Amino acid sequence: MHFIITFALVAQALAISSDQQQQPLVKNPRKYSVQTPPLDTDWTYQVGTNPWPQYPRPKLVRSQWKSLNGIWTYSSASSRGAVSDPPFNTTLSQEVLVPFCLESGLSGIQGSNTIYSWYKTAFTVPSSWKSERVLLNFGAVDYEATVFVNGHNATFHRGGYSAFSVDVTDYLNGQQNELIVFAFDPTDGDDFVIPVGKQTLNPSHIFYRPCSGIWQTVWIEPAPKNHISDLNINGDAGGQVNLTVIASQSKSSSVDITIREKGSKTLVAKHSGFVGSPITFTVQSANLWSPDSPTLYDVSIKMGADNITTYTGFRTVSKDRANGVQRVFLVSLSAST
Repeated sequence: MHFIITFALVAQALAISSDQQQQPLVKNPRKYSVQTPPLDTDWTYQVGTNPWPQYPRPKLVRSQWKSLNGIWTYSSASSRGAVSDPPFNTTLSQEVLVPFCLESGLSGIQGSNTIYSWYKTAFTVPSSWKSERVLLNFGAVDYEATVFVNGHNATFHRGGYSAFSVDVTDYLNGQQNELIVFAFDPTDGDDFVIPVGKQTLNPSHIFYRPCSGIWQTVWIEPAPKNHISDLNINGDAGGQVNLTVIASQSKSSSVDITIREKGSKTLVAKHSGFVGSPITFTVQSANLWSPDSPTLYDVSIKMGADNITTYTGFRTVSKDRANGVQRVFLVSLSAST
């Protein structure tokens, strides 16, 4: 969806609250501290500044990676047009903890009407990655994100709930790299219709404050130029594996799949196929998944120089009628309904 800036939008930009006006760039940003949210727990103040250290994408895992979560700097902007004038080589006005939405206490901002926002950090790339491409990944940014690396416009993404990735290798300088993100989140503002659920700029009753900005993990990882960029995998109650592998470049590369018992070297199946085509094979005597016995299997996928791991369980979910009512059925180890 492409948005058109109208007179109404200009009026909205001029009328935004004082805390959303462009904040000045400063030499020393205001230090991060947890803000007290409307609802908190004892754990709110124990998160620290290294949140979510686990690898964030269990569906497609690479062994080497580096989290960019932690303390960044932040400044609000006055309009959507601010994206044309990024704050290169400057310091933003205050520290922010990524990845927590700007309205949260954990972000350190706990703002309102955080419609236009700048984020900034710096990162280095391990020297052991020099023969690989470097992928910059975002778990989610609400709602639009424009990403700059060392002064280059690296990518644009629209969608507050979906992950995205960009190859930034050609923008790196080999030392300290400047990463800037412009986030635009209109929520339910005038002239914008986007998925918001119960989020609103004016919360009341059962409607909630927005969740704006970077709210899922940011990380970098090395990968070959032609790498696995996505996959769909499912195991059913008959032991059948249904798998489709998506690659960044080649549409005809071969892939080798290995399935082992969870956390062990016990091999249960091997199979080969091709990128972009459905791959189907059967694991004999598979232990099925159920809520009482949530058995999973480790899956390794090799495509050329790229190696990733994922997982699957074996169960079939269907719908049928029971006692005259449409119900969800689970075919699993523990029961047939």
